[in-house]
Amino acid sequence: MTTQTRREPDSDEFPADAALADQAAFLLRYAILAPSSHNSQPWTFAVVDGEIRIYADESRRLSIADPDGRELDVSVGCALENLLVAIEHFGLGYSVEYAPDNGGQRDGEDPDGQTVPGATKRAGAEPYHHAATVTVEPTSDNSSSRDPVLFDAITERRTNHRPFTDRAIPQTLFDRFETCVTGEQIGIEFVTDSSVRSDIAALQTRADERQFANPDYRAELGRWIGSGALGANWLTARIGQLAVRHLDIGEREGQKDSTLLTSAPAIAVVTAERDTLESRLRVGQTFERIALLATIEGLAVHPMSQILEVPAFSEELTAIAGLTESIPLHLFRLGYAESDSTRTPRRPLEDMLR
Repeated sequence: MTTQTRREPDSDEFPADAALADQAAFLLRYAILAPSSHNSQPWTFAVVDGEIRIYADESRRLSIADPDGRELDVSVGCALENLLVAIEHFGLGYSVEYAPDNGGQRDGEDPDGQTVPGATKRAGAEPYHHAATVTVEPTSDNSSSRDPVLFDAITERRTNHRPFTDRAIPQTLFDRFETCVTGEQIGIEFVTDSSVRSDIAALQTRADERQFANPDYRAELGRWIGSGALGANWLTARIGQLAVRHLDIGEREGQKDSTLLTSAPAIAVVTAERDTLESRLRVGQTFERIALLATIEGLAVHPMSQILEVPAFSEELTAIAGLTESIPLHLFRLGYAESDSTRTPRRPLEDMLR
């Protein structure tokens, strides 16, 4: 297993006089600080001159918890957003080309999920699929709608697992968060009504209980905890792995997550008109932009995905939140909380380059 570390990039080290390819490689130091499901860091990059090709690494997908790759693709979208924020900060320009959806079929697989002969594979890994290509340009047209302060939050952003306070979020901040939405087909719903939040919290409890009742789900989660990806030391990780694998703790986890949701003054649901690869990436970009802005404004964010991992519960969420014409693709709680300084480890950038 590759040792995971956490060294924050230093903007003073940006190779301003180097070739565009070297600058592009440096910018990836910010991309890999993005949040991801279970800190899976499911991204791989190829840099050719000023072109950065971004891939989703299927070997790092939780196949039981995320069977259709939704969380994997949203995570890759978060890394894409960090990359674009960094490009703008250093005064460069860019263009983005999203990979075609391919009818929901992963690159390198046939419709039955079998590897296509001759498909590109990483050594010892499952096939990965191309997500997007970013072409870095030496000059910028400065036409972006991003707030320039977002860059400073990339190294400061944290996922906060603590209970939130009941302090209300000002409407002016909700208005700013709504400007973070990327793409006309992407939307966001902020649920602040206490009764609706309670209904979503109850749904979260049922989703936790359903997932933890599945021994394959517990085994998969246990393997991920045991890998140390979530930042625990070796002994704590091993204990957590054994507990998750051999005990059905769904009721306890459900009650805990329900409490976390009801403690938040707002539950946010990022939606799309269609569930495609591009929309998932844009949902990830939207979430990361909100997370960065929340960091600047002193708010906390915490993704909670179990409801969306069970199709029947996702449909119930759609009804509860009144999402009649859109599909929920990401859910998180938003509010104020005591600071959580936990720094989850990161794989070395060198291991993510092709």
